[in-house]
Amino acid sequence: MKRKSASTILSIGSVSKLVAAFRISFISITFLLMVGCAGYSSHIRKARQLFESGDFENSAHELEPLAAQEGNDQLLYLLDLGLVYHSAGRYDDAIKTFLKAEKIADIKDYTSITAEAAAVITNEQALPYKGEDFEKILINVFLAIDYTLVGKWDDALVECRRVNHKIDLMRQQGQLPYERNAFAKYLAAVLFEARGEANDAFVDYRQLASWKQGTPYLGAPLLRLAEKLHAEQEYREYQRQFPATRDYRIGKNEGEIILLLEMGKGPVKVPNPSFRLVPMFERRNYSTAYAEVRVDAQRPVRTQTLFDIEETAIDQLQKKMAIIMARKVGGVVVKEVIAERVRKATDSEFLGLLTKVILHMTDQADLRSWSTLPASLQLARLRVPAGTHRVALDLIYRSGGSRQNVKEWAEVKVGRGKKVFLNHHLRD
Repeated sequence: MKRKSASTILSIGSVSKLVAAFRISFISITFLLMVGCAGYSSHIRKARQLFESGDFENSAHELEPLAAQEGNDQLLYLLDLGLVYHSAGRYDDAIKTFLKAEKIADIKDYTSITAEAAAVITNEQALPYKGEDFEKILINVFLAIDYTLVGKWDDALVECRRVNHKIDLMRQQGQLPYERNAFAKYLAAVLFEARGEANDAFVDYRQLASWKQGTPYLGAPLLRLAEKLHAEQEYREYQRQFPATRDYRIGKNEGEIILLLEMGKGPVKVPNPSFRLVPMFERRNYSTAYAEVRVDAQRPVRTQTLFDIEETAIDQLQKKMAIIMARKVGGVVVKEVIAERVRKATDSEFLGLLTKVILHMTDQADLRSWSTLPASLQLARLRVPAGTHRVALDLIYRSGGSRQNVKEWAEVKVGRGKKVFLNHHLRD
């Protein structure tokens, strides 16, 4: 009788463990499915489709409640919402949203040890999204663009300086030697020139020339300002450096049109095929290469890339891959140790194995990124007679074909000696 009772008790104990184990397994798997279905990628899908189809108002309507809620992905929703507002021409709304995003990005840079430990046991999506370094810099770039477009040039210049300040801090803190942002520096130089601050403009143009050979739309302003400031030695140097640039002066009855263009679709993160627990940036399909700007009957001028977001994203993540891989491998080891301790504590091979399976199931690559970004930031610069002009934008495809009049500004008024800024985006 006693033997039967003991056997029955043992059987009941085993069944209890199995029931508890399956309960844990069911809850864990359900949680994983909920996280997988309700994460950033799933929430942003409809808003991104609307955005890429040009339906900015409905895209913003999808994003506004998400961006208002505190959570691990709030920064991403704010970044996406800011870019939707920007593309819709709601520049003041974009500025407010990007300012909030920048503040949150600074706060999210500091994560508690407890949260970091939880991320090792589960996955990095348990942590607030901090933003890639190039994304943090682009917050200020878009702020500079939006301030420029609403005529707040002082504020735009502040944001351009913040771009360089952030990059300097990254270098000083021992992070990777990221390239300077030529788009922000060029925009600052143009703004200084537009305000009549020739010395400051010349300094920025000159820095651009020292950063990288072949920066577009640089010869004319360098020669013009070197001549104006009587910098004879540099003037001769730039004559040798830009021999084809001769008609660089802006006449008394002339002004300039500067087009700021966002081209293509930025890359998105996918699991790395060589180790699926880490992300990689994958290029997205888009057919555009650049655009041509036509003013009245003048010869068209093509846009030139000043900041390649696509290449920067891929390159920066690749340079950090050794650190990311080491962290992931360390996480795998920690999970194995935890599973072994569960096995010993419960004296159950099954529970140890189940713990291991569940812990490894929770681990996945963090695929969050600012997914509405363009592939590149481009610029075109045209000298025109003072007056009212019709400006048209033609799309040039990578295949070599073209499509005319993808955008037209019917009446662009340019004053004598003034600069007018236009903005457009092409995501095709």
